[in-house]
This record gives sequence, C-alpha cells and structure tokens, in this order.
Amino acid sequence: MMNIMRASALFVPDLKLLLEQKDWVTLKQGLKEINPVELAEGWRDFTPEDRLALFRLLGIRQAVVVFEELEVEDQLFLLKSIGEEAADLTAALAPGEVSHLFRKLPRRVIRHLTHVVRRQESVQRLQEVLTYPDNSAGALMHAGGVQLKPEMTASQALEMVRLVSRSQTREPGLLSTLYVVGAGGALIGQVPLHVLVAAPHAAKIRELMVSARAFEIHEMADQEGAAQLVSKYNLLSAPVVDVEGRFKGVLLMDDVLDVIREEATEDIAKMAGADPEVLTSRSFFRSTRLRLPWLMVTFGGQLAVAAVISQFESILNQLIAMVSFMPLIAALGGSAGAQSATIMVRGLATGEFEESRLSHQILREVGAGLVCGALYGFILGGIAYLAYGARFHMAFAVSVALAAFVSMTIAASLGATVPIFFKRIGVDPAAASTPLISTITDLVSVTVYFSLASALLQFMV
Repeated sequence: MMNIMRASALFVPDLKLLLEQKDWVTLKQGLKEINPVELAEGWRDFTPEDRLALFRLLGIRQAVVVFEELEVEDQLFLLKSIGEEAADLTAALAPGEVSHLFRKLPRRVIRHLTHVVRRQESVQRLQEVLTYPDNSAGALMHAGGVQLKPEMTASQALEMVRLVSRSQTREPGLLSTLYVVGAGGALIGQVPLHVLVAAPHAAKIRELMVSARAFEIHEMADQEGAAQLVSKYNLLSAPVVDVEGRFKGVLLMDDVLDVIREEATEDIAKMAGADPEVLTSRSFFRSTRLRLPWLMVTFGGQLAVAAVISQFESILNQLIAMVSFMPLIAALGGSAGAQSATIMVRGLATGEFEESRLSHQILREVGAGLVCGALYGFILGGIAYLAYGARFHMAFAVSVALAAFVSMTIAASLGATVPIFFKRIGVDPAAASTPLISTITDLVSVTVYFSLASALLQFMV
C-alpha cells in the first residue's frame, strides 16, 4: 500500500530554518503560500516558542483558520501567550463567527474571553454560547448569518450578500443558502444562492423562497441528531431555530463532518471496550488508566465463566476431550455477537434503522445467527465425530454441534437487542461493546456446553 506523505512534511524543514535564521520577512511571505489547514497539521512539529512566532506572523484570516483547526490545548497555549492580542484575532470577524471560533474551549476560558473581546455584540454571542449544552446544535452553530426579508428584491438581497461576503469569506458555506426571516425573527423560508443570482433584479424574495421547515434544527437538539439530518438530505447548511421557531443561526456541513468523525471515533473506541479519550491521549499513563475500567467488565465476566466451569470439574475429569472444543465454541459465539452488535450500532448511529423497522432488523440478525450456527455446528460436530466418535460415540459430536449452534444463535440475538435496549434507556448503543456481549456469550456457551456434557455422560453410562 502506498504511503501518503503529509503535506506539512514538505514545508516544515524550510520554516524551521527560517525561524532559526530569524528571517521574519521571508518567513511571513512564505506563510502566505501555505494552506492554513496544512500548517495546523504540522503544528506539533514546532517548539512552543516557534508556534507562537509563526502564529504572530500569520494574517488574520490564516490565523483564524489555523486556530480553529488546532487541538484545545494548543488553542489554550496561544490564548495564554498572546493575551490582549486575542482582541485583534476577533476584530475582523462577524459576531457569530467569534462565538463559533472559540466553541471548543472550556467554559471558564470563554468567560475570560468576554473581558478581552472588544465588540459588544461579539461579547453577547460568546455569552450565548455559555447558555447551550456542550453537545447541542446551538453550541455548534454559526450564530446570526445572512437574514433576508420577504419584501426585499433580488437586487437588494444580492447587495447584502456582497457586503457580508467581504467580512465572512472564511466560511463561504454560510452563503450557499440564505434564510428569510419574518416578524419577530421567525424563520419563514430559504433561498438558495444560485436561485437568487439567476432571478430578475425586481423579483421579490417571497416569490423566490421555499419552505425550510423540513430542515429546521432545534437549538437544543443533540449534535449527533443534527448531523444525521444534514447528512440525510445532503445539505450544505441547515437553519437552527428556537422553540418558538425564531431563526438563531446556521449549521454547516463542515461542522457536521467534525461531529460525525468524533462520533465515529467514540463508537469505535466503545466497541473495542475502551474510553474514547484513549485514542487521542498522548500520555502513556493516562491512556493505560483509561483502559482499566473497561477491562474490568471482561475481567469480572470471565471470573464468572471460571466459576461455572469449576461446577463441572467432575465432568471434565471424566471427559477431558470436551475442553479442546471449548475455546472454539466461545470464539464463534463472540464473533457472531460482535458482528450483529456492530451492524446494529452503526444503523442506530446513522439513523438507517428506523424505529418502525427495528423488529424486522432483529429478526434478520437472529435468523443470520440461526443459519450460521446450524452451518458451523454441523461442521464442528463432524470434526468432533471424526476425532472422538470411536471413543465417545455420536452423542459427543451432537453435544458439540448443539453447543456451537446455541452459542452463535444467542450471541447474534444479544448483539441485535442489547444496543437497542441501551438506546431506549438513554445510554449510547456503542456501549454495548464487544467485550460485554462476548462475556455474556461465554457464560451462556459454557453453561450450555457442560450441561450437554452431563447429559452425554448419563447417555454413555
């Protein structure tokens, strides 16, 4: 597989050389040629002192993009280092963009910024951010945005777009769809930019607008749900409204992609039985500490499995051959459960599985478990008969086959139903992780397997 080189690897050595030579003029000119996203990608390749020097040499627009792309700890370092200069960073931005820029910061830092930012309207926007829950659409949106009036003409609306674009070119997505606001700030429609550009100059906005009701997102809605709506309709932007339908801001596809990526990362970590922070933590000791609680589920569950096995010690002494198939039966059940759980968690996370179709999906997964269990049970039973049939007769092979069948069927059923149960009690379905389902499956598999062994011994006697 071909390795893809980071773009930052091409310019980082040159920037380091210029920093070492203190050639500020050449350095400032060179920074203008670098994409700010790529500069943020290579940010950790510089020392803290060099990062601060580079940031101060950036133009306002580049600095804003770089700042937004950085990790929170890097943002905090810059804000602490530049102090009052943070006011210059926000002076050229619209108030809604100021609040969006600092949205990832801790609440205590945002409160401090309200004393640094000069524009009163920007301060008000920052204070609004503090009123929204961390994972709400309101905390993620671009407040304000372009607001057209229904009595405007297309010519007047285009002139407003031109004025706004001069100060908000950083987020062109904000102009892809323009929202129409009526009395009291109520959202009454939307006009795509391409429709506005092609319209006659004298055309009224009320004649051009279409309903936006299907795409409205409540300001307190969960970000994951908002991301599903934007993704479902392939929207470049969506309007955010309050409980009374008043227009509050705009949620962009770019912001939604960040949420989808974060949710996917979180789900992957949980499916692996780990804290999501493990994937991003740079500290070895913190990463290790975060794994311990999740491993406790497996640890406790397997102790229970060991306790079950100990109850069948006399059977094992008489029929030691059964031990050779125990890991394989447990592994088949664990894999079947993990497959069903992964499918269900993904479907619930993306909204693909609607509430009305969940029973159909459960039956589908249980059916798959039955078929796979029957197939692998038949194969494993055949292997058991060939290996031990002469000594223990057909009954041994049947017990192995039935154990594999029951294990895979129950595991698939658990994988299909546990995520739904978690979702309905308000717990992230991804918490129905592979270790949890595998542990339950192991308990069931071992119990069924050795219960059949007991029956086998009676048959042989």
